[in-house]
Amino acid sequence: MKRLILILVLAAAVLPASAPAAGCSPLNCASSGTALGHGLLAVRPTGASGSVDVLDLRTGAYKWKLPSGVLQGHILATRTSTGVQWIDALTGQPTKTATVTSDIDVGLVGVSQDASRAVLQGWDKAAKQMVVVVVGAGDQKTIRLPTQQWGFDALASSNLYLLHYLGNGYEIRRYDLASGSLMTRPLKDPRASSTIWGIPWSRVSSPNGRYLLTLYVGSNGASMVHRLDLRTSTARCIDLPGTGDFNSATSYAMELSHDGRTLWAVSPGYGRVAAIDVGTGRVKLAFHFAPAFGYAEAPTASVSALSPDGSRIAVDAGGVLWFVHTAKRTVVRAKPHSMLALGFAPDGATLWSVQKEGVVRLPVV
Repeated sequence: MKRLILILVLAAAVLPASAPAAGCSPLNCASSGTALGHGLLAVRPTGASGSVDVLDLRTGAYKWKLPSGVLQGHILATRTSTGVQWIDALTGQPTKTATVTSDIDVGLVGVSQDASRAVLQGWDKAAKQMVVVVVGAGDQKTIRLPTQQWGFDALASSNLYLLHYLGNGYEIRRYDLASGSLMTRPLKDPRASSTIWGIPWSRVSSPNGRYLLTLYVGSNGASMVHRLDLRTSTARCIDLPGTGDFNSATSYAMELSHDGRTLWAVSPGYGRVAAIDVGTGRVKLAFHFAPAFGYAEAPTASVSALSPDGSRIAVDAGGVLWFVHTAKRTVVRAKPHSMLALGFAPDGATLWSVQKEGVVRLPVV
């Protein structure tokens, strides 16, 4: 694994929330779009914890607006005054609620891979402990951890994966909810250090919930995908092409194939495309194209979409639109646009561009 030098522990601190698709990580405040299936797209103008606008990809019209929260699959978990509410983004209707009991204020930080449970977190100043609450429809578990240096990463079955912040980066630790114990050894790639350097820039999850794939970007312009296997509690670090320019590294977009076996990583800044075999954690295909020199004057988060047949990936970075033909290994540059999110119509013949001014139909090339 390339050494990804730590810039800031939280990507939101790179730059304040500013223009959509630019300035900070999609995990925090940059705009993003998530395909929900059934011809729907979840548009998040203010980032992964913001409100959700559900777009009908058949017509280009919005169906409903959902509150801020954490979206996993097609289920949105949102914080209420008494607990957590789950909403089905496919229908716009609540599915269940849960009451949260806590002596301190705890905020929603994540959900389980199957979206059935929510994770909340807060700091107990009096006890000097980090409080983590895991709540489902009729069940709640509360754990306490020493110091403030903890953050949520993932939850699958009884395994709660936590980020443990260190002075020079952070590591991933597993907490067993069944036994109530924190595993002493951090998760790590056998070939690399357990310490992760860099900013978590974007993330995708496999359809079956087994793999969590996170893009990390370092200040030296190196980047890698961290593959966390939630079934076996193992990790792999997969280097991506390109180094030397932080802004170009932040242009990497990730799209997972519909069968969940291949992760495509596309960087307009570096002009690189890499296909990763998710099962083995190895780059199985890589090619390059003429990059967009000079477009990235600031860290720029890309927005992207995979066509229904998997033959094309549309990527917008800094207002420049590209079409990646995955089988042909070619990349075509299209007319510039400034986009909040992208989504292909179910027939693959139309690409919808979500912009500040509204939703625009774009030709597919």
